[in-house]
Amino acid sequence: MASLLAGAVMMGGTLARADDDDDDKGPGGLPEIESIETENIFGYTLGTDTGEKGEKEFSFTLDGRFGKFAGNYAAYLGEAEFEYALTDNLKVAVGAALAGFDISRVPGFDDVSGGGFGGAFFEVKYRFLDRRTAPFGLSLSIEPEWARIDEASGETGTAYGVEFRLAADMEIAKDFIFGAINIVYAPEWEREHEDGLSFWSAGSGLEISGAVTAQVVKDIFLGGEVRYLAAYEGATFGDRSGWGVFIGPSLYAQVTESFFVKAAWSVQIAGATEGLWTNSALNLLDFERQQGRLQMGFSF
Repeated sequence: MASLLAGAVMMGGTLARADDDDDDKGPGGLPEIESIETENIFGYTLGTDTGEKGEKEFSFTLDGRFGKFAGNYAAYLGEAEFEYALTDNLKVAVGAALAGFDISRVPGFDDVSGGGFGGAFFEVKYRFLDRRTAPFGLSLSIEPEWARIDEASGETGTAYGVEFRLAADMEIAKDFIFGAINIVYAPEWEREHEDGLSFWSAGSGLEISGAVTAQVVKDIFLGGEVRYLAAYEGATFGDRSGWGVFIGPSLYAQVTESFFVKAAWSVQIAGATEGLWTNSALNLLDFERQQGRLQMGFSF
């Protein structure tokens, strides 16, 4: 089952484009110009587009994370999400997650096999600048979430977090090459139990990513991205506990007018854990050797 899901994460790609109809007319009676929507075309990095007013989308995203120092480590998170564009620049989304784990003989982790309901989340995304009328696109998304399973260890608990994502993108070559940069800040509060006592602990994560993708044939994009991930103690960037750099390809395609699929694969190429000596040039305590993402969905 785990190997099957891992293989699935490496397949596919996503394409979302504005609908184009020969009978549609823009301002002044001119034909409407078809435009590629950038939100999902890059991989882990997201574009700034929010969809046209009234547009709805249902998607399912499967994330897989594989490999620690030793033993067998595989963690999966599947998210079902419904999005609705309130205006051309504002969208909201709501979703729920399932989590699954296959962990054995990993130092510092209990053996876990199985999973269950992982939690729920809500998102608001606003586009400040439209790349079609400005030099580049700019958007901010805020995503509060509640989790009942720790995404790293698979242990049952209670955690609350918020993801703030600032995204910028631009069309480098018309209808051909696109680029994007994301900055993500994600504080989290988790309830822990130790020696019969219950207390709250806080941590935060930072992600800075850059991606480029090109439309190699109609409706199919191939690209790549670089991501810097860091983990901190405390919700407001306390002491850094570790960092890692990931690099990998992405694939994005629109299968039919309303169905899309995308995939991304990321490999850690450098990293370190602060205050902990290891014989590895990677950070395999806070992060994994490899990460994969498969997303598919319908727009209507």
